[in-house]
Amino acid sequence: MHYLLRYFAFVAFAAILVLTSCNQTPTVQTASDGTEFIVHTNKGGEKVEPGEFVYYHAQRRKGDEVESRSRDLGDPQIFQIPAEKDPNSPTALLEDVLLSMGVGDSATITLRLDTLPSKPPGFEDVDVMYFDMVVVDVKSEADFQAEQSQKQAEAEAEAETIRARAPQVLAAAKDMVAKYAAGELAGQVQRTGTGLGYIIEQEGSGPMPEAGRAVSVQYAGLLTDGTVFDNSFERGSPIQFPLGVGRVIPGWDEGIALLKEGGSGYLFIPHQLGYGEAGSPPVIPGNAELVFFVELIKAN
Repeated sequence: MHYLLRYFAFVAFAAILVLTSCNQTPTVQTASDGTEFIVHTNKGGEKVEPGEFVYYHAQRRKGDEVESRSRDLGDPQIFQIPAEKDPNSPTALLEDVLLSMGVGDSATITLRLDTLPSKPPGFEDVDVMYFDMVVVDVKSEADFQAEQSQKQAEAEAEAETIRARAPQVLAAAKDMVAKYAAGELAGQVQRTGTGLGYIIEQEGSGPMPEAGRAVSVQYAGLLTDGTVFDNSFERGSPIQFPLGVGRVIPGWDEGIALLKEGGSGYLFIPHQLGYGEAGSPPVIPGNAELVFFVELIKAN
């Protein structure tokens, strides 16, 4: 049972789904290590074969309380079934379960935590952890490699387009910071109760981001003297993170939540919502107010 725990720790327990209902009786099966799992949905299609890449969503929960879901992070998890079985592999349990499934099939793995040296964080008060899984696609190695090559080509083209915008974005951001430092934006900057300042430049037409869900953001960060300390546009790729769980500075968690998908604007972040009195040497000094131009590319 510890094998699956080790695997899901490795993939950050990214997990899912609302299980697909069906008109069949769930069946209980046993993996090679003795762990029980329940197959809820069996579409009757071809089962996963060794060597194939399995795309799946999953969630871990205690009782009916969902603790984490891969859908909150966006794309499905991908796992290649080894060509040869190794019973001592840390992913042996996952392999056993996936090999019993096909596209559209769903299952729940039951893990008894009282057999482990210590319980995972958040599960200290229960003896059982459940992993719900659903297979959404299966690809051969050749098809998987072709897909990855296509995605890589598309990503490189998109990155070049983003990098081409960098000079224009920085020029506009520096101009905005200069006006802010000169006190020329007093009538435009709105303030929240925490002291966060913001200007919505582009309203956006997509959904508002939800706490705990993944967002994708392009940005340029400046000090109030115009010094640029970070710029995703020059890198050609946005930053992705789950919103509202402390993965970024507080001013970002609060400020990005004000945008709609496709929207953009400026965040004026006081030091207490940024890097505090200590700053982040050597780039960001102590007590520094930060200004970010941000674009919310995707709100999952």
